[in-house]
Amino acid sequence: MISYQWFPEVEPADRDEVLNLVTTSAEYDAEAGFSWISPADVSAVGAGGTRISHLVIKARRDLSAREDAPLVIVGYLHLRVDGDGLGTVRFVVHPDYRSRGIATTLVEEVGLRTDAEEGWEGSGAKALRCWAYGTHPASERLTRRFGIDTVARQWTLFRHLSGPFAGPIEPVVLPGDVTLAEAAPLDDPESSRAIGDVLLGAAMGNGHRERLADEIRAGSGSVIVARDGSGRSIGFVWVKPDLASHLGLAAASIRALVTTEEVRGSGIGTALTTRALEVLGEAGAQLALMRIDPKDAGAVRMCRLLGFEQEDEHSCYQVGEWATEPGF
Repeated sequence: MISYQWFPEVEPADRDEVLNLVTTSAEYDAEAGFSWISPADVSAVGAGGTRISHLVIKARRDLSAREDAPLVIVGYLHLRVDGDGLGTVRFVVHPDYRSRGIATTLVEEVGLRTDAEEGWEGSGAKALRCWAYGTHPASERLTRRFGIDTVARQWTLFRHLSGPFAGPIEPVVLPGDVTLAEAAPLDDPESSRAIGDVLLGAAMGNGHRERLADEIRAGSGSVIVARDGSGRSIGFVWVKPDLASHLGLAAASIRALVTTEEVRGSGIGTALTTRALEVLGEAGAQLALMRIDPKDAGAVRMCRLLGFEQEDEHSCYQVGEWATEPGF
């Protein structure tokens, strides 16, 4: 039914078709919030102890049984393996070929053994993790069938910024001599330095820190930085004011909120989130979206006090042993 092949780099003959697959899938899944793969990942290659592998999955057009039917790319898997042999998986099937057994057949043929000497499929991966965003019945069926464990959850929250369900955004009194800078472009050099300083002082694992830093480098939008009286960066919030339709409303997102460990619980996160809501409202957003770790009691309480409601749940699946907590 399918054929597949691993590559250290996507071959030139397949690159345009893979790029079309990931962009088409991202656009198709945008409103539902399902997992997506960045076009930049398609061109990624291993470096500095990190191994990158690309799995290109093909099938006959329309899954035809005719041997003369042309082969087309129906799925793509991106695998990043760090120096400790921990593999992060991103996987997507073309919208035209979903619910037709592509993912199930792939797992049946490839298997999930990570205990071989060369790791999973010779990739060096001794353990695998994959985030499935959105309450996607296909991922739930697949993981249940193959006994793949869920090791973490994440929530998507929303808050109305206008209309009959929107509550007022109450001003927040900043603690001590803390100040909030004006929203600046994410790639502004001063913003980049501030983000790096805050990430170094934040209470998060190295995997989480590296993943977030990668997303910020590849991302867009604005950042609001909190500084103490000495000018030291102690927190930031990354907002993406670009409007997209969600639940029939114009929505924009808070992509990340991070403070240094020493100021957690001081109200700085609330002040940054409040200012982020104001920025998104000024950009015309009717709805603000945000993801949080439901095990972070402080974040859950803050978001409830600010009028957020839970909309969706996301799952991190794991095969093999992994010492650190999942990053978000």
